[in-house]
Amino acid sequence: MSSSHGKDSNSLSRDMGLFGAMSTVVAGTLGAGLFVTLGTASSTTGPSVILVVVLSGLLAMAIAVNYSWMATIFPAAAGSYAYISRTFDSRLPGFIVTWSKWLGYMAADAVLALGFGSYLQVFYPGIDPKIAGFALLTVLFLVNLVGTKEYSLSQNAIMAVLMLAILVLVIPGSFHVNPDNYQPFFTGGMDGFIGAAVPLFYAYIGIAVAGQMGAEVKNPSKNLPLAMVGGTLILVVLYVWTAAVIYGVVGDYTVLANSERPLATAAESFLGGSATAVVAFGGLLATASSVHAVMAAGIKMPYSWSWDEVFPKQFSAVSQRFGTPHYSLATLYVVAAALTFWSDGLNEAIVIATFSYLIAYATVSLTLLYVRASRSDLVEQAGFDYGWLTPVTGVVATLGAVGLLTKAANFGGLPAALGDFITGLPGAFGDFFAAPLAGTVPLVSAFRATVVNAYWTAFEAAPTLRIYLPWMVVGVGIFAVYWRLGNQRGTDVGAILDTLPGVASDDHDPTIGDVTSDD
Repeated sequence: MSSSHGKDSNSLSRDMGLFGAMSTVVAGTLGAGLFVTLGTASSTTGPSVILVVVLSGLLAMAIAVNYSWMATIFPAAAGSYAYISRTFDSRLPGFIVTWSKWLGYMAADAVLALGFGSYLQVFYPGIDPKIAGFALLTVLFLVNLVGTKEYSLSQNAIMAVLMLAILVLVIPGSFHVNPDNYQPFFTGGMDGFIGAAVPLFYAYIGIAVAGQMGAEVKNPSKNLPLAMVGGTLILVVLYVWTAAVIYGVVGDYTVLANSERPLATAAESFLGGSATAVVAFGGLLATASSVHAVMAAGIKMPYSWSWDEVFPKQFSAVSQRFGTPHYSLATLYVVAAALTFWSDGLNEAIVIATFSYLIAYATVSLTLLYVRASRSDLVEQAGFDYGWLTPVTGVVATLGAVGLLTKAANFGGLPAALGDFITGLPGAFGDFFAAPLAGTVPLVSAFRATVVNAYWTAFEAAPTLRIYLPWMVVGVGIFAVYWRLGNQRGTDVGAILDTLPGVASDDHDPTIGDVTSDD
């Protein structure tokens, strides 16, 4: 299946309008930071977390501009995968970048589901957050299964109520701010300030999520930029306002740093019980809407890989009844549900998710700079062009994302980790072969107890990388298998790259330059 017309039966419908796309960005992102990490991130830097929110917001705006510009050229499913693969006429770089991002989406869904369970404890103290999170994932799996139109309607309704819940906190809270509570402003020096950047950038993790649904947005050249840039601007204002209020009304920032529900904790200090309940209900809605958006967007990556024939074909199949990629959706649901029970805590999963997103943000920004410098044919297809704007945002986003990436990954610990692992391998393999031969331990158990344990221990100083590296090995292996199968079948890669994932042939006129190579 290499012709564009042959893929039309698996294309997606453009059922999402501007408000639906913007609510995907705003309501789908709010739960990620406002109700989960805005308090805990202050543990290293104190009230100066407000300034971190501002600086992170500037970086988020630059990324949103970059993504929205690329989205007007390639309004396809999976966003960054289409931008990278179609720009460089190769499926491999797009797959590598979005394979890690898929891990980020699944981890994010698990984190947010746990956050939902935590806020539910305000109303039902005895409930297990993991069980509540699993129940939420199950309900939203069924909603997403029904289709994009139903997703948009539910997300729009959630956004309206969510905004009301936030305003209940920030408007009266603005009149209860005590400037003395901001002192001392910097509690952890420069190291603490920078240390808060990674978890706080998680607050903006969904700014490009509308780009993942580019094949389902009406009038994408207009609506995608408005949704991503406009939605991000709304988020920056809400985050800065909320951070200023909660740290201005609470006398001791460590109370918020140690709270799993920082906004509800802040509300308790100056609002009555009913208003606090409204804020807590807002936390429920925010985390639920983020799970909703992440689930709807995350399924588009395996769908697009399958569309491009580097992943099992079942993942690009759409339900005849609902028009949704049900295999992709079911996979994300199962993995996210499992991570909900596996994760030892929110912070570790947040770092893993943020690391994966930052790779995509940096790569898409570099891709934009390449297009501006070398692909005038693509520049002419962009929906907007303000000359100096995108080169500046491209540089800012690349440098900012790479800087946060090095912090999230702890690359400084990588040489020592690799050295420890290599040094420990001979002994690990010796134990591995000795145990089964002695008849005391099964082969698989021996491997896990020796080689895997040696790897896990060696990379203890770089916990993000010890998960990311084997995940990438699996991904490259899958790509290699399907690339080889495609070569054996004589797949026309050029014809594949002339399509846009999820977009029907009559909705896309391929004017991309000559495609002569792949991978």
